[in-house]
Amino acid sequence: MSLGSRELAAALAAVIVTFAAWKGEAVVEKVLDLRYGRTLPKAGFAPPRDAAEANRQDFDYLARLTSVDRSFSPLAAAAFERKVRQLRERAASISRAGLLLGVSEAVAEAGNAHTTVDPATWRAFLDSVPIRFAWFADGLYVVRATSEHVDLLGARVLAVDGTSPARWSEEARRFFGGTPEHARSLSTLLMEAPAALHELDAHAPDDRLALRVEDGVGGERAVEVTATPRRQAPPMTKAGRVALAELLPGEQAGVWHTVLESAPRLPPSLREPRKSVHAEVLGDRTLYLHLWQVRDEAPGSLAAALRAALGPADAPRWRRIVLDLRFNSGGDYPAVYPAIRDLASRLAPDGRLLVLTDATTFSAAIITAALAKHFAGERTRIVGEKPGDRLAFWAEGTSVDLPNSKIAIDISTGYHDWAKGCRELRCYWPNYFYDVGVGTLDPDIAVGWRFSDYRNAVDTVLERALD
Repeated sequence: MSLGSRELAAALAAVIVTFAAWKGEAVVEKVLDLRYGRTLPKAGFAPPRDAAEANRQDFDYLARLTSVDRSFSPLAAAAFERKVRQLRERAASISRAGLLLGVSEAVAEAGNAHTTVDPATWRAFLDSVPIRFAWFADGLYVVRATSEHVDLLGARVLAVDGTSPARWSEEARRFFGGTPEHARSLSTLLMEAPAALHELDAHAPDDRLALRVEDGVGGERAVEVTATPRRQAPPMTKAGRVALAELLPGEQAGVWHTVLESAPRLPPSLREPRKSVHAEVLGDRTLYLHLWQVRDEAPGSLAAALRAALGPADAPRWRRIVLDLRFNSGGDYPAVYPAIRDLASRLAPDGRLLVLTDATTFSAAIITAALAKHFAGERTRIVGEKPGDRLAFWAEGTSVDLPNSKIAIDISTGYHDWAKGCRELRCYWPNYFYDVGVGTLDPDIAVGWRFSDYRNAVDTVLERALD
């Protein structure tokens, strides 16, 4: 980037600060909305005469995406346009599942995890089986099920419609942009939707799953699970939260069951998921903080809750602080910045900050990990698995719905670089002031949560971090 554009970025950032001091946050929000709130205007099509015309209208509207989303490279934009043309050619014959998969695959050409078909659309758009899968270090397992399939709880999934879960995870990369870790965390949406698998493999049934599973003592068996109509299925929950012991939104008590529903005591990492932060002292001057979301929690603020847990400046300092960012899909990182900035001052001089991440750590949760590492420096250890995105990514956009199918697509307009710091004109301007670059968030201690521990309410990653 040229020096001139760096100076322009600095000047624009200075203008924002000046306006903030003069007129307050409202002006800043207006400036940022003008810059990053790009979206598509309403479609304005006439009512479609039939399904084929409805699909063509959706594809014509979809074709406009690259005019507002800034994450597409020229090559990616060309691939996107080619895929949309191919979809339009199939408008008269495409199935419902083919429509969702086709749109998802075209959008994923951006290679950016924030430019995507909203994952919640998958559950709302396609029928799904009344069981839920979750990835662990030792494979894919059934962690939630309705009463008629409760015997599958805790079973390891060896094959779905004759194909290994690992292979379906690789296939999911076509539909979810970003990293392999991110695609893997969302691949269960694909594997729980029989019509989607049938679209990819004509031999797979379109109304049920044919599973091969292994029980807890090593026995294998085949089982079929019939799909539930989409209007009767609980909505998608945030990635990773299927591992919770409690019922999720839309799950009816006495109908849905979980592996850990009878556990006498849950590990700290699964407690109080309805709050923004769960805090507890684990002993030996160790403070555990689980950020379930990076967002203020009414009526108080997230920063205030974290500061209260960290304790006053004159209190004894912590020997270890565990900052758990697993199952956290993001939020509003300025809300947590003040507390994370002060976190290192609450560590003992020889203390450690242990940041826990996995593939469900995403967006503002990744930024929170980067900020924590920046301020705590060499006292930081990243424990767990790679987070669910790169440190350089596009975000900060809006969303649009295709006019007829109502498939929701998230748009990205602002660039982030938490590996090197972001001082370019294309960067999300507020990040100019953070100017944080931490190189990498790859784990210093690589460890995944084993299902063999999970079923006994033991958190493999947390235990390793405390070792």
